[in-house]
Amino acid sequence: MACLRQAKMIVTIRETMNKFKGYITVMKLKILALYLIATVAFPALSMAMAESACDHVTPEWLNTQVPLPPDARIVHSAEKMGICEVVLAMNGDLVPVYVGKDWLLAGQMFSGGKSVTRETMDSLSDLAEEERQLAKEKEDLAKAKRKLFFRENVGQMEKMVSLTFGPSSAKSFIYVVTDPNCSHCKSLVPQLEEAAFEARVTLKLVIYPVLGVKSRQMAARTICESLDWEGYKTVAPPETPSSCDTAEKRIKETVSFMQMAGVSFVPMVLAGDGSWVVEGDEICAVRTHLGLKNEEGQEGSGHGCAASEAE
Repeated sequence: MACLRQAKMIVTIRETMNKFKGYITVMKLKILALYLIATVAFPALSMAMAESACDHVTPEWLNTQVPLPPDARIVHSAEKMGICEVVLAMNGDLVPVYVGKDWLLAGQMFSGGKSVTRETMDSLSDLAEEERQLAKEKEDLAKAKRKLFFRENVGQMEKMVSLTFGPSSAKSFIYVVTDPNCSHCKSLVPQLEEAAFEARVTLKLVIYPVLGVKSRQMAARTICESLDWEGYKTVAPPETPSSCDTAEKRIKETVSFMQMAGVSFVPMVLAGDGSWVVEGDEICAVRTHLGLKNEEGQEGSGHGCAASEAE
């Protein structure tokens, strides 16, 4: 009997040990699972909760890196390869840039021989067309407002005239708004001289220095030294800035008037009665308004010099 009890105790102890081993195995598996969660899931969750490469990117922040037009806005932002890809809508165009924590780069990103930027821009093609259309409608409205302003207020420009040019037989006149430091203005003036003699009109020059300090100095020198037409065409910034009451008053009046008209660029040509306005160096449009025939090679670029290009 004693041997039988001893044998039963041994079996019980073995069964207990086997169960204990089972518990230990289960505990090990649970610990292993917790370890895997801690080493895999938690870092992934932490990364998801970490700051995105685009979190700090706002129009205000972008302006601290590079000046943006007032109406610029972000239409797309996404993290690409650890940096933020941003697409800005500006003046009817979509402009891609790439942004880090404290820097901004304009250009294209390539990966695996493909343009990541092009793929993004292709996906935004519909938006790009909408932006171009909106910009055109906005500019058309602004242009119509400028034309109306000059039609109603062109008489005030007479006191802003600094120089005149034209044949003695001239029967009418047109206003030419220009900046002495503007390349588009300089290329337009000789063509206007030719048109003035053909159409027998006088050119009345209004100097609007939109391109900064150098332009103002050249304008002031022209007025203070009473330069003639040829002198104006070759004027350079003075070694010692010119200053006189006449120049200060005329430039101030011109700038104020043009700003009220919503004009921030040159050149511009206007009919003496304000009935038509040509913006930019469009010599063909000017000749058409003057009733002149346009010849091959006379067309302008349609461009001008804007205040945004000021030095």
